[in-house]
Amino acid sequence: MLKKKKPSAPQSDTKAAAIILGLFLTGLVLFFMHSKGKEHPVVKAPVAPVETGDMYLPNENLKPVEPQPVVPHEPPPVESIPGSGGRIAIIIDDWGQSLANCKYLKEITEPLAVSILPGLRHTKDVAQCAEVNHKLTMLHLPLEAMHNFDFYPPDYVIKTTMSPDLVSKIVDDDLSQLPSIEGVNNHMGSKATADKNLMRIILRKLRKKGLFFVDSMTSHYSVSAELAEEMGLSYGKRDVFLDNINTREAIVKQFVILAKEARRRGYAVAIGHDRHLTMQVIKDEVPWLGRQGFQIVSIKTLLKKK
Repeated sequence: MLKKKKPSAPQSDTKAAAIILGLFLTGLVLFFMHSKGKEHPVVKAPVAPVETGDMYLPNENLKPVEPQPVVPHEPPPVESIPGSGGRIAIIIDDWGQSLANCKYLKEITEPLAVSILPGLRHTKDVAQCAEVNHKLTMLHLPLEAMHNFDFYPPDYVIKTTMSPDLVSKIVDDDLSQLPSIEGVNNHMGSKATADKNLMRIILRKLRKKGLFFVDSMTSHYSVSAELAEEMGLSYGKRDVFLDNINTREAIVKQFVILAKEARRRGYAVAIGHDRHLTMQVIKDEVPWLGRQGFQIVSIKTLLKKK
């Protein structure tokens, strides 16, 4: 008996399936090639902003600094009368890590204020170096910043969450390390200087000890000026940071800005840091300021006369 053959699929259906499969595979290949060749944007992790002046470079003095050429700049009009351009006070922060730049305190004969961090290896040595070279000394008081990623020992930085008793104890301990200081300015402090309760404790302590306070102005929200006036505390604030950009050209430009501010208002306060390049540029630029009619004075003298 003959077996019946199963009917074969129509040729048109086979061709259609082959075409569909071919198109599908072609699409996959094109998609793969397109995805592989396409540039995907790199998403960077967000970086919290750091307020101006809230920078701490503990090992900066230990790094070799290449000599940089002197940068010419446009001077303001030359004044023939000494002091006619205004008074300028310069504070150098962050001393205490090293003695490497103490030689500049002898080489720069004009008044400078040396602001020293407490509890460091050379805190007391720097104070002695400054005293020998007739430079005014200050405490560079560590205060809490809005954003800070550096390591500090417990209870080294005064914070807004601390009890009044602990704040008073830290201030007393820091002041006791530097009995010859005449004033204080803040290290960091963008968060602390905006807190009235905290700053009232600190400034009352300074007034009681007969010290002045200079706000480093790491924040535009500082309440220090208001409280100092309320208490009758001798007070000043920073006008220009000299070395947020650590190049000779940038520091020289800041000196020009400093000169313009002093000429406009009659006085100005600059803050720099204990860095080789900064001290080198100060040594070069301070005589230039004198030739322009500016008088370099200690911060204490400036606060008395402004």
